[in-house]
Amino acid sequence: MRKPDVQLIARARRGDIAACLEAGRKYLEGASGFPRHVTVGLEYLQRAESHRAAEVQRLIVESMNLYEIASHGRVPTLRQAAHAGRVSAQLKMAVWSSLAAADDADSSRWFRRAAEAGDDASVRVLAQSPEDQAVGTPVERLRALKELPCLGWAELVGLAMDRALMRRDAKLLFRALSLCVEDDGTPDPVLADKVFEALSYASSLPSETINIDRRSFEGLLEDCVSRGNGAAALMLGQALSGSDVGNLHWQALVPMQNFRKASALLMRAADSGHGEAWTRLYEIHSNHNGSVANPSMARFCLEKAAAAGVVSAQRRLGATILRASGTLREVEQGMHWLFLAAQTGDEHAYKLMRTFVLPVLGAEDDAARALIEIQRTSPVLAIRLRVARDFGLTKLEAMTVDLPTGMRPWGLVVGRNPFIRQARLSSPRAVPATSHSALEGLRGVVAQITAGGVRGASSQDFDLRHRALRIRQVLAAHGLEESMFFAKVRSRDLDVLRGGARWARSVKSALDDAMAHEAAQTLRG
Repeated sequence: MRKPDVQLIARARRGDIAACLEAGRKYLEGASGFPRHVTVGLEYLQRAESHRAAEVQRLIVESMNLYEIASHGRVPTLRQAAHAGRVSAQLKMAVWSSLAAADDADSSRWFRRAAEAGDDASVRVLAQSPEDQAVGTPVERLRALKELPCLGWAELVGLAMDRALMRRDAKLLFRALSLCVEDDGTPDPVLADKVFEALSYASSLPSETINIDRRSFEGLLEDCVSRGNGAAALMLGQALSGSDVGNLHWQALVPMQNFRKASALLMRAADSGHGEAWTRLYEIHSNHNGSVANPSMARFCLEKAAAAGVVSAQRRLGATILRASGTLREVEQGMHWLFLAAQTGDEHAYKLMRTFVLPVLGAEDDAARALIEIQRTSPVLAIRLRVARDFGLTKLEAMTVDLPTGMRPWGLVVGRNPFIRQARLSSPRAVPATSHSALEGLRGVVAQITAGGVRGASSQDFDLRHRALRIRQVLAAHGLEESMFFAKVRSRDLDVLRGGARWARSVKSALDDAMAHEAAQTLRG
């Protein structure tokens, strides 16, 4: 730095007003060997502002672009200069009002004042967008001015988006979005990130039409994806696959569907931890008419989504396994996933689970009182009656089921029945717990048995014939019907409850509901 400049700064630090103005000007303009430093320049101007406000206003308006003025909190200074008749300030106030106020009356007023004072840009803007033009007037006006160096366009639009997001102003947000996607060159990373943040917020708003160049959105989101943004990959993948993103219609984001590209993007999103991406991958790969149809891939994606905790995927996977099941192991797998979905309150999963539980008669309160009485004389029998009612077991199942080995985290497996000769009808079956009390009751019973047996039990209680005889005696003594505790069903109907194609046909309506997509999607390959 030259000696006169050092002396100038020294005088400014001592409070010389003229020196403060000159130092501030040189820092704002980056002139005469001074580096351009807006913050330092404003600090010097602030020292002189109370003495020579008009000159400070002029320097701020002429030496700083609109983004710098707004980001440093000097909009009030800009407004004062505009009211004082400074034309460049009036133009900048018109632009700022268009970005900061949903009502464009204030911006129109400033444009008119600047045009009347001879500002060529304002005259051109008003000529292109007459007062009676449609609602898009503010956007059209601003687009005509974006090349002006006095605005700092890219940073200014980003600031406008930040401000709209902070204030949760949807109208201003969409206006800023409309302005930020006009350039066809290389996307600016900072702007791309702001656009993604704005779109994420917009997706949570009530559905509104966004009239923006969708190709630009795609390019900006791709820039975010290239820098490792998994959420952006999810958003773009959903849109390209024809799935709405929250309340944003997919056509507001991309001009057309592209399932191959969507599949790659969704895989990126899933790999970065977005479990819902697996669900969408399942949907597009399971569409047999689509260009990326792949049943094996669809099943893999569904399993990944379920493992990631996506409730709809857990329900669909459980239903899929049960529909195609041919072994007890497969049925147990299906029950596991349905149970997880039902635990979160999924009604479709719960309805499917209910189809595996046979009904019993009588009020629950009456059954509870009867079991209390039976408990006093025959504790082992009371336990089996309780389990039989909770899980809808037949009388023979209730008498033969091995509770400790049959208990599962989701319910109960009734083992192979040795008293039925036909192998198909004596096969094991899985029965889910359809209430928390049923599952907790089963766990308590098993804990009691494994801890040393049921208090008050005799050796005869473990003999099947004794159990059957004892049941008849106890129920008769209390005036109770077997239908209060045991389900009655034909063997052929009981076989349906072992899963597979016959079960799927019997519950077709509930199964279709469980397999349905969360929102109707039209998939075209």
